Amino acid sequence: MATLESDDSNIIDGETINLRLVVYPILAAIILILGGFGYYYYQQNERNNEEAAARAALLQAQTPEALVQVADQFPHTDQATLALLKAADDSFAKLDYTAATKDYQRIIDTASTDPLLRDSAQLGLASALEANGKIDEAITTYLEVAHRGDKTPYAPFGYNAVSRIYAQRGDVENERKILVEETSLDPDSEFVKQAQQRLKEMSSSSLVMPVQSSPAVPAKP
Repeated sequence: MATLESDDSNIIDGETINLRLVVYPILAAIILILGGFGYYYYQQNERNNEEAAARAALLQAQTPEALVQVADQFPHTDQATLALLKAADDSFAKLDYTAATKDYQRIIDTASTDPLLRDSAQLGLASALEANGKIDEAITTYLEVAHRGDKTPYAPFGYNAVSRIYAQRGDVENERKILVEETSLDPDSEFVKQAQQRLKEMSSSSLVMPVQSSPAVPAKP
């Protein structure tokens, strides 16, 4: 009967050890990956359930106060942001600019807010400031969105609002400056087209010089 020599047994033991060094880390990595996927899907399912519950509560809320309660009950959800937007819009419609400002600002200050929803809230805040007579603050807030340029579809509206304010003030220089900045945006935007047309009108009016009538020559006696 053949027996293993000591050298042969050492070779087998070495191969077994080397196999463990390769297989065990792979198994550990597979377990970690599977666990990670499981946790991700669990978290995603929980988030979907929370969004659904928040949506149901949002549809039931009929007043700004009730909408704010939805946002408080379901923080960190998209529905909470939508609830605050609707609460702010409803308060604005009721001329309650203080409440509207508070809710718009809360959306802006939340780090997890979707950028487009933040821009929408920023414009709402600017409108509330303007309606409340805080014109300079409104201009600054409108321009925060406008200066985002092509990064947001709301930029032309921001510029349009500021140019309108300057036009109402009779500040032709600043109105022209804002209009020129606005025309660098998407040419298909209706607001950009309005800016282009307004610049043409301003240029035309500046070329028309008032005709002064000659002084009347007195008749000879």
